[in-house]
Amino acid sequence: MIKNYLKIAFRNLWKNRSYAFINIFGLSIAFGCAILLFLTAHFEFTFDDFQAGKDRIFKVYFKINHPEKVEYRANLHTPLTPALKSEYDAEIRYATRLMGGGTQVVKGEKIINQDLEYVDKDYLKMFSFKMIEGDADKALDGVNNVVLNQETAEKIFGEAEAMGQTISLNFGGKIENYVVTGIMEKAPLNSTIDNNMLLRFEKNPEYQNTKDQWDSDYHDIYVQLADHVKQDVFEKRLRTFTAKYYKESIQQLKKDGAQPDEAGEVKSLRFLPLPEVHFNKNVGGGGAIDAAYPYILLIISGLVILIACINFINLSIARSLSRAREVGMRKALGALKSQILGQFWGEAFIICLMAFALGTLIATSLMPAYNGLFKSHLSFGSLLDPVVIGLLVLGFLLITFIAGGYPAMSVTKFNTVEVLKGKVKISARSGGIRSSLIIAQFSIAILLMTCTMIIWKQINYLQNMPLGFDKEHVVSIPVGVGVPGEKILDFMRNELANDSRILDISGADINIGRGKDGSGYKSVFGFEMGGKSYKTNGLNIDYDYTKTLGLKIIAGRDFSRQFAGDKDRSIVINETMAKQLGFKDPIGRNIPLGDSLGKNIVGVVKDYHFESLKAKIEPMTYFLQSDFGIAYIFVKVAPESPAETMKVLERAFKQIAPKAEFMPSFLDENTNNQYKKEERMSQIVMSAAILTILLSCLGLFAITIMIISQRTKEIGIRKVLGASIPNLVGLLSKDFLSMVLIAIVIASPVAWYLMNKWLQDYEYKTQLSWWVFAVIGVVTLIIAFCTVSFQSVKAALMNPVKSLKSE
Repeated sequence: MIKNYLKIAFRNLWKNRSYAFINIFGLSIAFGCAILLFLTAHFEFTFDDFQAGKDRIFKVYFKINHPEKVEYRANLHTPLTPALKSEYDAEIRYATRLMGGGTQVVKGEKIINQDLEYVDKDYLKMFSFKMIEGDADKALDGVNNVVLNQETAEKIFGEAEAMGQTISLNFGGKIENYVVTGIMEKAPLNSTIDNNMLLRFEKNPEYQNTKDQWDSDYHDIYVQLADHVKQDVFEKRLRTFTAKYYKESIQQLKKDGAQPDEAGEVKSLRFLPLPEVHFNKNVGGGGAIDAAYPYILLIISGLVILIACINFINLSIARSLSRAREVGMRKALGALKSQILGQFWGEAFIICLMAFALGTLIATSLMPAYNGLFKSHLSFGSLLDPVVIGLLVLGFLLITFIAGGYPAMSVTKFNTVEVLKGKVKISARSGGIRSSLIIAQFSIAILLMTCTMIIWKQINYLQNMPLGFDKEHVVSIPVGVGVPGEKILDFMRNELANDSRILDISGADINIGRGKDGSGYKSVFGFEMGGKSYKTNGLNIDYDYTKTLGLKIIAGRDFSRQFAGDKDRSIVINETMAKQLGFKDPIGRNIPLGDSLGKNIVGVVKDYHFESLKAKIEPMTYFLQSDFGIAYIFVKVAPESPAETMKVLERAFKQIAPKAEFMPSFLDENTNNQYKKEERMSQIVMSAAILTILLSCLGLFAITIMIISQRTKEIGIRKVLGASIPNLVGLLSKDFLSMVLIAIVIASPVAWYLMNKWLQDYEYKTQLSWWVFAVIGVVTLIIAFCTVSFQSVKAALMNPVKSLKSE
């Protein structure tokens, strides 16, 4: 019997090839899209899942209740980790400080730029990076030991043995030797923690100056609690620790008007579980994402599948009339309801199975292009994960049950006598369901199209808003780690002094935006003055920085070579910093920074956006201190012949730093790079919007064919009675266009609410203009009208004699 059912099912599919093609095509595209989005969400959800102790590992951070806002600070102080381990040895099983850095590996004539991590000995015991060679308990015992991951080892040594070998590392011209004491597996792509090259934390360049300082914060801390310790209980125990080591800071916060939180604290040490770090933008750092992002991907994938299923259901219901006599005959011959249900559901299952297989093939084929476009890390191996396979199969069965089950059940309800008399017709209830499903389809499509347009509008606003500096003509160049930045800056300044294409050159220790080296960080510090505490960003710059970037001095003067004291005793501040200090005239005021003599304010710079437009302009203090170092060269170039100018810069750079990588970028590129996540989301939503509107129109087209075929005689009679072609087209299109109008009314306020909420994350944002909703509505109506009118015009032009000759 099953064989007979299959034979009949394939025969019906072949007989109705166009119907089968529309369903299989729509479902396969939807399945392919949904699989890619699901795998992306699964990748994000499984961040750090490989860590065996993930439920006991925490990132340490401070929650600080300032009078004006709550701050979450994950950059912590060097002596904090030893103090925690000393006072809570029984509760804290492992603890490690973690700080990223870079170096150059010197191997004969070969120079290799290499990222590294400064860590404590407990790092290898805490994190589950499998040791290929070496002992995790002893590999970092010596301060001159180095542990490499397998990829780094192969990059340095090739096929040769790496264990026990000595490598030379170049830190700004200073060569140090290290012994390889361990080789470990490379961290997976969905790991919060990197493991390129591990050096002891004591070897980082800031350590000696900060090892006893409780006010210098520049690194992360991770701890693993003992099995018997509960996070919330331990955080309460840390109150005495915080009160002991941060007594002055807490007192100053209270003086400034800070209010205690619900736990009665103005400054508290908190622990964030490792699985949550990737989804916490306040504490997780630059790699963290919005916790809603993977859920949005799942929702979009679900909406795409829903639209394809609606097409399937609508077409199945519309087609049921043409198979009514078949159902009636089967019932008359004694077929049970369950047998008819099984027959029709079996046909649906075959269509869904074919579509799912084709969709999987589409997803696999498009995976490389998808990874490149959306900066994802999917692979064919992702599909072989048992959890992924299980969830996909479960989803497939659920979709098949819903999409195939309802039409099959509606067919079994046909009255046998009425069907055999030829009087059967689609019930009003079925017609209402069909209309509701079409409205749902277009509501989803309009919602996604509107969201896409508003996201694009916001990105365009961010990229084109005046930032207060010259971003089109200034090039930033990372200096790397081989040659000191000051040396490179002085050489390029002298070498290019007479080149008319080079207008100005300067340098700083922090870039603007995110350059080609991928670095993005800032320096923040605080000080107390007059019984109040102040907080400011810090930037070490060289002469001509404001001139090179086109910044404006609105009070006092810029740093000048004519004033020898500028290097040690002078600072320049921005407008926001001047407002924070509250001085009517800040020029000449002394600020307690550095040593006991402090520093004098010599100038005020007009505010400009040195960070992403997601945040307000913060206080900034500029220093002219060589011991802070120069990490980026800034060059203002003439607008003519940028390609030739770039070659000139590269030649000069390579003369002084031949082994360093030349990675120039204009500042407008750097600032645009800050919004890559928004662009990625916009591309995903836009792709989904295009797909949903295409699938909706495909379903609408097929439904139009079905409905018009059922109204052929009506059209013929109307035409004989004098109806014009425009009247007939309007009649046939009216019902469908009214559904689209209803969809616009439903989707527009939902889109407004969602986008208004999304824009709250931005300090500077575009307006939710009415014309966006109007344009999307009009475009959708036009697309729907074109889809319906094609078949409507064709039906209206048909010779009425042909449609009425059987009467």
